Amino acid sequence: YLGFNINYAQDEFFENADFRKAFTYAIDRQELVEEYYNGFAQAATLPASPQSPYYSHSLAEDYTYDGLKFVDAVNAAGMKGKEVILMVNKDDSLRLRVAREIAQMLTDSGLIVQLKAVGSHEYHESLIYRTYDLYLGQTRLSANMDLTPFFSANGALNYGGIDDIGVYTLCLQALENHGNYYTLHETIMKDGYL
Repeated sequence: YLGFNINYAQDEFFENADFRKAFTYAIDRQELVEEYYNGFAQAATLPASPQSPYYSHSLAEDYTYDGLKFVDAVNAAGMKGKEVILMVNKDDSLRLRVAREIAQMLTDSGLIVQLKAVGSHEYHESLIYRTYDLYLGQTRLSANMDLTPFFSANGALNYGGIDDIGVYTLCLQALENHGNYYTLHETIMKDGYL
């Protein structure tokens, strides 16, 4: 997943929800799966497994790859030619290769992407101290697709400064009754949080 540094003190690139949301259109996930994962992954637009009963394929269609939409968003946000830092853990060679491909996809759309490939220790420190614009992360979700670590104030995966009690509440409601995953995913995608 791509995580955004929403409250980066030096720049305000990702405070704009519409701009963050547009990143979903920039990444050709199917190409990444075919090129790098040799059939051992599935392209997912929503923050859940496409095999999960909580995954809405109709909602995912609204956010699938469309490079032209991202180019339009870059231009509309006045970001064409702006430099952003994409951080990745270089200790995982596959993730590093994928990050290079993502950086190229973003660059082809008008951004200037500086890939910051660092070791595990520096990667985790940079996440904690938020010295990046966006990062390529990897995690294994539980079977119930619990996203609270991304959205709780002290969540183990809340590196980007997301402070949205409404989304956190949606996470808890989804876990409680399994009926709110659509609304949860719709909100996450609309606000461009992941």
